[in-house]
Amino acid sequence: MNSLPMILFNKRVDRLNRSALAMRMENPHYTLDYKRMIRQEWISVDGVTEDDVDAFILSVRLLIQDRDGFSIRRLAEDVYKNDDVPKELRDRFAAERDRWSDHEKSATTLKHFTEDRNFTNGELFEVLMYGGIAHASPGKVEMFNALTKQGFYSTMVCTWFLVSLRLFLQVVRAIREVNQALLQSEGC
Repeated sequence: MNSLPMILFNKRVDRLNRSALAMRMENPHYTLDYKRMIRQEWISVDGVTEDDVDAFILSVRLLIQDRDGFSIRRLAEDVYKNDDVPKELRDRFAAERDRWSDHEKSATTLKHFTEDRNFTNGELFEVLMYGGIAHASPGKVEMFNALTKQGFYSTMVCTWFLVSLRLFLQVVRAIREVNQALLQSEGC
């Protein structure tokens, strides 16, 4: 079995754990920074800066995008589908992957701007990631700007995003533990 994807994944999770945002999320009781909200800074809660979010997202991108070969999807397809992986570890990995997938599918309390419904967690995550933080994908930039330039609504978007990022961190930490157990079982 190729252990490199698990090793690279675990190193990236270790990097996330050392980030300022991960440390701030250990105590997720945020207070609104009114001055930043009035200046229409969508990241307007205490103890979280735009640089903190950008640095965190750099590592998140590597864990969700397939190009580098150690994303969650790559691990599922290249490692955890193998018959030689113990069932208990496959099941633990799948449970964590499902936990994130279920979160993405569920509706938020935030109203969609152009449709009569609420955003799903996955929609908001994609718009924020690919509309302005990690990329400027056509089709998502306009919605990103709308979400992040609405005063108090944008602060709610920020708070929601921090909750989603915290859950993502919990999921990848758990996957890291599964990877570590599999690496140990393989004598790595």
